Amino acid sequence: MAFKRNYFAAVAITLVAAMTCRAEFQANTHTSNKQENPAIAMDAEGNFVIVWNSYLQDGSSNGVFGRRFDPNSKPLSEEFQINIETSGNQKEASVAMDAVGNFVVAWHGPGIVVEDKEDIFARRFDPNGQPLGSEFRVNSYTNDRQLYPGVAMDNDGGFVIVWESMNIPEQDNKTICGQLYDSFGSSIGPEFVINEEASDSRYPDVAMETEGNFAIVWMRDKSSNSIISRLYNADGTAKTEPFEVSTIRFSSITRPSIAMDKDGNFVVAWDGDPNLASLDDIHARRYNFDGTPIGEQFIVNTIIEGPQQNPQVAMNNRGRFIIVWDSKIDPDINERDIFAQRYDSSGQPIGDEFQVNTYMANDQKRPSVAMTENRKFVMAWQSYGQDGSGYGIFGNSGQMVGSADFNGDGFVNFNDYCVLAEEWLKIENPLRADLIDDNKIDEQDLAEFCYQWLNADR
Repeated sequence: MAFKRNYFAAVAITLVAAMTCRAEFQANTHTSNKQENPAIAMDAEGNFVIVWNSYLQDGSSNGVFGRRFDPNSKPLSEEFQINIETSGNQKEASVAMDAVGNFVVAWHGPGIVVEDKEDIFARRFDPNGQPLGSEFRVNSYTNDRQLYPGVAMDNDGGFVIVWESMNIPEQDNKTICGQLYDSFGSSIGPEFVINEEASDSRYPDVAMETEGNFAIVWMRDKSSNSIISRLYNADGTAKTEPFEVSTIRFSSITRPSIAMDKDGNFVVAWDGDPNLASLDDIHARRYNFDGTPIGEQFIVNTIIEGPQQNPQVAMNNRGRFIIVWDSKIDPDINERDIFAQRYDSSGQPIGDEFQVNTYMANDQKRPSVAMTENRKFVMAWQSYGQDGSGYGIFGNSGQMVGSADFNGDGFVNFNDYCVLAEEWLKIENPLRADLIDDNKIDEQDLAEFCYQWLNADR
């Protein structure tokens, strides 16, 4: 613990300058045993839902639970159970939400046909958190194991679910499969195979733009791994062949994450190192809507001591994005913390990376993140011992950039512009008009000021 305290003391100025989060909040109210693997989704107004798996809460191993929150991170409901079938182990939930707050949760649980194997299940909910029918099985191939679902939703409630499937016909390996649904929850076409390579494919994730076009990403598991992606049209037809995202091979296992803006431009994040998992960094790469890369892959983290792992990425319709991950700084202590880095629509960092969790004791890991159009983001992760019993689910929220209401009168107007003009081209800390949190006032701050002045979501 001494190493950890000394390290943060050494970088305190950087972290304080970049901190954009408020007080942490707790998602779970049932605290016995452990609550793990959070996932988060958000609507256009900033209301959000967090889902997780909870051990022994439904009487049989893990069950899937959730809770809804308003844009200020205040609970809109008590926590509620999502799975109906409680026997066996229900876990690894993924969640997606449309513009008005309808959401769908997917998870893997005990198989229906082959009980000692897993299938993929899902359940739909309306904006008030009321279930739209019962849970349903997603996969049509039911032999062997179906694992690790990912789900994405368009503005009108249509959605796609992807997962990892073992030994399906004509595929003697781990395969990425998908199923498309309309806004009423009816399947569109049959289950389809996404990857075409012979090697194992694992840990899929998916992102969907407003009109329903979507992109899938996964890890190709070989002696030297790689990140693969493929684009699809809204009707489920393939837009591209699978293509390689990563350009530097890595040996560790990773779960890649993908996020997309309204036009279909997207960003992929993963962790890896060419030699050792204990040296993992967070990598990312940006793409145009047609799958052409915008530059090479880049390293997200600036702290390099210890493994940086489990990245998750969220993007808004303006193309801004944020990447969160967990960081283990001291190799001799099994404790991690949650860090994040914000980016503008051109892929340039907004400020420095910053620490998200304010509770510093014990272990924090497996973050998830969502963001809105009005410059806000919300993150959730699992924290050990913070609620008094094993892991619990905690969250924090912040701004992608600061508020341009420098005078604090509730408006962004000419008076605030005068503050920005007075500080124009200054380089120091603090600066009232430093909207980008980079200790200087330049054209980036002016662009953000103009956006907030001219838009109602300011």
